[in-house]
Amino acid sequence: MLSQIRNAVRCNARSWTLRETPITCRAIQRHQSSSTTKAQVPPRKIVSKEERAALRAARREKAVQQASQIEESAAEATMGTSASSTAAASGKKPMDPRLVFGLGLGVPTILLAWGIADEDSPPAKFAQLVGFTSSFHSFADQFAKPYTNKLLPDWESMTWHHPANFPALHTLVLDLENTLVSSTWDRKHGWRHAKRPGVDQFLKELSEYYEIVLYTPSIEGVIAPVIQSLDPNGFITHRLYRDACHYKNGVYMKDLHALGRNPNKIVYLDDDVLSASLNPENHIHVKPFDDPTNMNDDTLARITPFLIEIAVENYDNVPEILRQFEGMDADEIADEFERRVHDVSSTKTFGANKGLASFARMGRVDRPAPEMAPVSARSRQKIQSSMPDLSSKALVGAAPGGGSVPDETASGMSGWMARRARQKQEDEQAKLEHWNKVMMDKQKEKEERAARQAT
Repeated sequence: MLSQIRNAVRCNARSWTLRETPITCRAIQRHQSSSTTKAQVPPRKIVSKEERAALRAARREKAVQQASQIEESAAEATMGTSASSTAAASGKKPMDPRLVFGLGLGVPTILLAWGIADEDSPPAKFAQLVGFTSSFHSFADQFAKPYTNKLLPDWESMTWHHPANFPALHTLVLDLENTLVSSTWDRKHGWRHAKRPGVDQFLKELSEYYEIVLYTPSIEGVIAPVIQSLDPNGFITHRLYRDACHYKNGVYMKDLHALGRNPNKIVYLDDDVLSASLNPENHIHVKPFDDPTNMNDDTLARITPFLIEIAVENYDNVPEILRQFEGMDADEIADEFERRVHDVSSTKTFGANKGLASFARMGRVDRPAPEMAPVSARSRQKIQSSMPDLSSKALVGAAPGGGSVPDETASGMSGWMARRARQKQEDEQAKLEHWNKVMMDKQKEKEERAARQAT
C-alpha cells in the first residue's frame, strides 16, 4: 500500500515537472493494478445425463404449452371469445377450424355438382324453383350466343356486291370441314386440307344464283388461309367463324336467324346434324367428305341442279320444299329430284303424243296395215260434203294476246310465260351491268396499284 502511494506521489511530481497528461498516469496505475490482481473465473458446473434429460423434457413441455396457447388464441379468433371461454370452462377441446372450412366449402360443392349432373335431383329442382337456373342460363348465354344479333350487313347496303335496288337473292349457307374440304394431320406434314371434288365448279355456278355464306366453327386466324386457297376468285360473299356460332351442349351450332336474312329463303348444307339443331327445317345433310383420296365423290355436282331450281323458280318457302324430302341426305334428294324431272318429262312426252301432235308423228311411226278396205273417191266426196269446213283457228283457237308478241296482261299460261320471260331478261341485264361494274372497278384498282408500285 505504501508502494502505491509512493508511486502516485512520484507520478504527480513528474507530471508537474515534465508536463505529462493524467491519462498516462492512469494507464500506468491500471497496468500495475492488473499485475497485482487476477480475474477470478467460476468453475464449470458438471451436469449429469439425468439432469440433462430433465432439462430437455422441461424445454419440450414449455414448447408444447406455447403451441397450445397459440392454438387457443386462433380458435378464439375464429369461433369467438365466448365459445372459447365456454369450451375452456367445460374442459372440451375447441373445434378445428380446418374442419369448419372443409364443411363450409365441401357441402355446397357436392350439392352443386349433384344438381348439374342430374336435372331431376332435389338441388336442381330447388334451383329451378328459386329461379337460380334461369338466371344462370341467361348469364351463360351472353358468352355462348353469337357476338351480335345481326351477323350480315343489310342487303340494301351491299352496293359493292350488287347494284342498288337489286332484288335480294336466296342465301346459301355452307359448312367448311368435311363439307367442302377434308382435313388430315400427321407428324411429317402437319395439317393438310383437300378440296372436295367439284367444289370449284359448285361455287362458281351457285354464286350466280345465291348469296353464299361460309359458316364454320373454326377460329378465324387458323382457317382463314384455307378459305383463301379454297375461294381465290371471291365467289363466297360472307365468312363467319367460331365467334358467330352458338355454343350449346358442347356443340358449336349455326344460328341462321342471326344472319339478318329471310329464313324462308335460306338453304343450309352441312355434314353435322347437331350443328344444324337450331334450324333443322333449312338443313340439307351432306355425307362427310373424310377421305381425301376419294376422287369419285359427286355429291356437290348432283345437288347443284336442285339448288339452282330453287333459286330460278324463286321459291319463297324453302322449309316447305325440304319437308317433301324429309329424312333424305343430299344424294337421295338428288336421286328423287332426277326421278321427278324424268316423270315430268315423260308426262309431257305422253301428252305430246295425243291430240293434234299425234298427226305430226304419224309419218315417222310404222303403222300397221288397215284392217278395212279403203273408201272410194265417190264415198269420200259424199262424206266431205256433209261436214262443215274447219280452219286452224277453229281447231286450236286464236293466238295468245291477239298478236305475235305475248301479252303480259293476259291471263293463264301465256301471260305467265310472258311475264316470266320479261323478268328473266331484266334480271340478266341487271347481272350483266353489275359484273361489268365489278370488273371495271377491279381493273381500275389494278391500274392504281401498278401506278403506286411504279412510283
